[in-house]
Amino acid sequence: MTGNETGASSPFQQLIRVGIALTSTQDLSALLTLILSEARRMVDADAGTLYVREGAMLRAVAAQCRTLTERLGDGKAETLFDSLAVPVSPNSVCGSAALTKEVVNIPDLHAIEGARLAACSAAFDREHGYTTRAVLAVPMIDPEDEVIGVLQLINKRGPLQQAGFGELDVRISLALASQAAVAIRNARLTAQLRRAHRDALLGLSIAAEWRDRATAKHITRVTEYAGILGLAMGLPDGELDLLVQASPMHDVGKLGIPDAILHKPGKLDEQERRIMETHTLIGANILNSGASAVMRMARQIALYHHEKWDGSGYPKGLRGTAIPLCARIVALADVYDALSTRRCYKEAFAPEKVLEIVRQGAGAHFQPELVDALLAQLGRIYEIRDQFGDTQAELDAFRDYANIELKEPDEDQY
Repeated sequence: MTGNETGASSPFQQLIRVGIALTSTQDLSALLTLILSEARRMVDADAGTLYVREGAMLRAVAAQCRTLTERLGDGKAETLFDSLAVPVSPNSVCGSAALTKEVVNIPDLHAIEGARLAACSAAFDREHGYTTRAVLAVPMIDPEDEVIGVLQLINKRGPLQQAGFGELDVRISLALASQAAVAIRNARLTAQLRRAHRDALLGLSIAAEWRDRATAKHITRVTEYAGILGLAMGLPDGELDLLVQASPMHDVGKLGIPDAILHKPGKLDEQERRIMETHTLIGANILNSGASAVMRMARQIALYHHEKWDGSGYPKGLRGTAIPLCARIVALADVYDALSTRRCYKEAFAPEKVLEIVRQGAGAHFQPELVDALLAQLGRIYEIRDQFGDTQAELDAFRDYANIELKEPDEDQY
């Protein structure tokens, strides 16, 4: 049954279901693919491209073609559209739709007077043996009346293919494009909020790192190691992402530890050690006000990353799987980095010595499966160690208050 046949549900009942699906999808890439797939299905189009506006250009972010997929296979067909981009101008169908904010519906692209609009597809058609005829381009306009992209559908299928896209197809596409514009805008806002949240967490982590200047890139390395271990342990993508976002916060509690203890070059006495151990409690208290999943995981990591598999750790003496997995992972990543880098109270251990200590800790300090995972990923671990190693010049610069320089923000991140 095509998108224009009624049967069990009308096109507009289908639009309601699609709208619900769009609002429940927060991943922007998945959202764009869903928009295009549903648009093609509902108007029975052979092909389609979804363009997102970037300044004066429209960049293809999703493209599908049933004919080319059947001929070439999914993977190769998708790569044909990777570099598609057209200007917002009257010289192309999509560019014209974006420029005028009006629907462009052409039953036969090659029958129109002049070759201006047809020229944009002619080169693609010649190269890939395709024939573009009917083209429907619908601007996606957000609630602020800004064009954020264009939905282009190509070649009507079925018995009406010679006539091109009809009035019902246009109405369906307009409704879907309107829903899509709002969904894309919401997904972008959600992504911005997540990034702001992540940046705030990272800022707190860096503040703690500035207190402990002997470990300039410790946070980066521990985060990378944790990601490697989490992946090796089979964490789902969502949990792995949370782990990578939350790991930098493991030592945020050191903000509350006195400098005399934090920077002491020798061994801590019993009282100093007890004070140092409170950084787990301080960190958990700092992170206690956050209700998001990232903050909840960050709090678990800050509180429990000094617990040990055999129950001899602190602050609660948890044992085995009673320790949250995220904290078990960061515990190993943290200790591995501490052993393999210089600290104010010791020099870096040789790699062989580090591995000996880690192996001995399996079943006592660390979950044995985690140790196995680290040993199996040593090549990647060593790459991270070398890529983010602390040079003496960097360590000296980190301590040199008289010559601290202002770093300009990276414009690419905004």
